[in-house]
Amino acid sequence: MIKNCAIVCEYNPFHTGHEYQLDRVRDFGVQNIFCIMSGSFVQSASPAFCDKALRSECAVLGGADAVIELPAVYATASAQFFAEGAMKIISGIKNITHIAMSTVAKSDTVLKIADLKIKRAELFSKTLHSELDTGKSYNAACAAALGHIYTQYHPDADSIDRVFSDPNSILAIEYITALDKLAANIEPIIIKRSGAEYNDRTTDNRHISATAIRASELDKVKPFIPYKFDEIKDFRIRHAADLSMFYGMIVYALKKSHASDLARLRDCSEGMEFLLKNISGFSNFDDYMCALTTKRYGKKRMSRLFLDLLLDIDKQTMNKRFCTRLLACRKNFDFALLPDCVKTNNRDIRQYADNDTEVKSVLKIDENATALFNTLCFVNGDYYNYSLVKV
Repeated sequence: MIKNCAIVCEYNPFHTGHEYQLDRVRDFGVQNIFCIMSGSFVQSASPAFCDKALRSECAVLGGADAVIELPAVYATASAQFFAEGAMKIISGIKNITHIAMSTVAKSDTVLKIADLKIKRAELFSKTLHSELDTGKSYNAACAAALGHIYTQYHPDADSIDRVFSDPNSILAIEYITALDKLAANIEPIIIKRSGAEYNDRTTDNRHISATAIRASELDKVKPFIPYKFDEIKDFRIRHAADLSMFYGMIVYALKKSHASDLARLRDCSEGMEFLLKNISGFSNFDDYMCALTTKRYGKKRMSRLFLDLLLDIDKQTMNKRFCTRLLACRKNFDFALLPDCVKTNNRDIRQYADNDTEVKSVLKIDENATALFNTLCFVNGDYYNYSLVKV
């Protein structure tokens, strides 16, 4: 029996494809659906399309029972840590039995790859390092390593290229791996993605991607935004993040930083700090990105590193305890189901953090993320100018 089910999401913004997924989960007879959602910044290290209150309210209107904020340190991390951060929250939900995820690839293929990554961890680590030694980025090396191992153990299987070209399938593998590590009692549910694929920009499908929505004039994609369309449009007109300002802040932060400041950042490794300082004469963000983006260091990796610098995310942060907030829920939602690290009001968040220095240091990153997002969007207030949204 499925009692409580979790979904990890960004809802950037919430669209009909997301509603389709929630409907399919509800078909299993689930009692409560918990969405663990990115806040001010998403995994691409970009400011969210609109504020987290709007996005979480849309999720509840679309079928979720509760939306919990994924702390910024995990919401802006690589797939492995994005998944592990979410699982740290999910594993504490009372009576949680399942986590749902959507993929383009076949579910049995995703499950087989995840199983090999878990059960052949030593072989995967060895193969991964061999692929990294050829100069590949981590993501490319990971895909190549898993591909080699999969072919070795399933020589007659179909090609798995489709798995590694789909970010949702990659995340699904990481969710399942994180389940084995942190919450082995929770079972995965894999739902076939309907409509456009993850980065598809076309708008002629039954469901289009969030990428297509973000790239379009909103009025032209209104049928795919089922809730709060007018509010979302108004936010975009009045408060869409000023990306020129964002990039300028990154350039300034790079210029004023010492190599030692960069070396301590979460996504800085292998002497990247010296590469960054060697080209610190650039004044344009695009020039930085062109100079830094290589076969070894992809654009997303560099974007995360830049955001690490602005939010002050260091290598130690990923291992620290944290607390976060319930963003939105149904009016009759049972708060007793929440993990201890999830709070419903600002007073409890502050009190929890004041009693734990680790929690306080991670919370500071969320405070920084909100301050940065609000600055870019010309919105007043800080992390604590937030009230639980009840629908």
